[in-house]
Amino acid sequence: MIDRSRPAAGAGDVRWAFGCAFPAVAATGCATAGTWYEITLVAHAHVHCAGDLSAGEGFAGAVWALSRFVLFPVVSAGSALLSLPVQLLARLPWAAGRLWPQLFLMVLALAVTLAGPVALTLYDLATQGTPGDCVLPWWPAWLPS
Repeated sequence: MIDRSRPAAGAGDVRWAFGCAFPAVAATGCATAGTWYEITLVAHAHVHCAGDLSAGEGFAGAVWALSRFVLFPVVSAGSALLSLPVQLLARLPWAAGRLWPQLFLMVLALAVTLAGPVALTLYDLATQGTPGDCVLPWWPAWLPS
């Protein structure tokens, strides 16, 4: 006997799994590609401002880069965890089954997931990449240097 009163597992479960997995996929992407991008960006900015690096500065930069291989994934995972309450809002009755609130909440969750890694990259670029009073030519005027 088949119980036809219960809805079959289908699109709702797929959307829920995609909604929960979306911040995890974004955090994984930030932890891998974001780490490489940040280290490359800060290294290019530092070489632009300081010129040729001495052996000591190169070693200090390598130690700093190794620390980012640990810190950047932690910040990415923390941002993904902070986006989970936004994902849970999509399961409330006023948003469940409606496209626009779920789409808005998914975009908001993605923005929260990306906010931590982007903030860390901007902070490291401003502090590590620009020693002294050096201002990069591509640095926007509205961000502090």
